[in-house]
Amino acid sequence: MPETPGYFPASDGTPLYGVYHAPDAPAKIPVLVAPSLFEERKSAYAALTSLARALATDGHPVLRFDYRGSGESGGDSGVRRWPDLAADLAAARQALAKQCGADAVALVGLRLGATLCLLEGAKLNAKAVVALAPVIKGAAQARLWRLRSKIRAEMTQGEGQPSSGESQVASRPASARQSSPEALAPRPDVLDFEGLAVAPGFFDEVAALDLSTAPAIAVPSLLVQISHRTDAAPESEQLAKSLGAQCKLTALRLEPFWDRVDDVNTKDLEQAVIGFLKAF
Repeated sequence: MPETPGYFPASDGTPLYGVYHAPDAPAKIPVLVAPSLFEERKSAYAALTSLARALATDGHPVLRFDYRGSGESGGDSGVRRWPDLAADLAAARQALAKQCGADAVALVGLRLGATLCLLEGAKLNAKAVVALAPVIKGAAQARLWRLRSKIRAEMTQGEGQPSSGESQVASRPASARQSSPEALAPRPDVLDFEGLAVAPGFFDEVAALDLSTAPAIAVPSLLVQISHRTDAAPESEQLAKSLGAQCKLTALRLEPFWDRVDDVNTKDLEQAVIGFLKAF
């Protein structure tokens, strides 16, 4: 299966990095993969790459990408806000349609990427949404991020500039490197989170997210609980109910691969996603 890396423009021209996985078999519905952020993105990179390849083997054109200020994409993470993630998801959707020549799309997101897909799926006219362990209540996630930022600031005070975060600048085009997070000097208007500059307002916007009170999703969706239990947790059942009658809930007993440094066997996850998308 051919894999083609490259860049496509965000709505403001920022170069966004993506990898297109072309299927060998007759094409099924195209799939756009939305990752999480920060350390979760790095830990889950191998698993989402494996998922993209499995989907392509099954006949789906697949695009996985990085948001601005993240991974191999350009942009300043210190000014990135929640609407920018939504805009980047829309730009990636357009890039996938241009690449494969089909306008239909299924969205597959992990963690905060899953939350984004659930909230933006109807706007992007998605035919289906797969939400892998979405962040249900953003307030809890934002509190954790702020605590970790505070701990890092206390530990690194006086040590000079923060180390690199999500990005690997050397492989970016010049236009991306000019505004890369690593090129930034310490700034009083941003938080240092895991060596990456983050706008405090971004954490505020994430804190305001609450899927349990969001309107029911208007497209068929698969909610995947990933945990050490095989039965659905109360919060997962409540979210599935909130998402509406078109939501299917699956509980997988699987290590939280976005929070680990070692490899996790995600074959069951791949089979669940492929099985759900066969209907489209």
